[in-house]
Amino acid sequence: MNQEIISKLEQLEEKIQKLQIENFEYRQKISNFEILLKRKNDSLEHCEEEKQKLKRQMNQLKVGKAFAGNAENNEEAKLKIDSLIKEINLCITALKE
Repeated sequence: MNQEIISKLEQLEEKIQKLQIENFEYRQKISNFEILLKRKNDSLEHCEEEKQKLKRQMNQLKVGKAFAGNAENNEEAKLKIDSLIKEINLCITALKE
């Protein structure tokens, strides 16, 4: 009976050791995935910033084309000018106060 208990305890100890090793390996994998996720998030953030920069450049080019006589962008140019005038008026009002 004692030998049977000892044998079961040894088996249990082996299983515990295997689980500890697996736990360590999974923690390492999680750590690696967290590092990878951080890198991907940083890359995504950089891409988003680049996208916004390119969007602004595209809008500037459209307005520039409209001023250069490109008829298809005239409406956008007018809207941009109206927006700038409103902004200037707000600034003037703020300065007067």
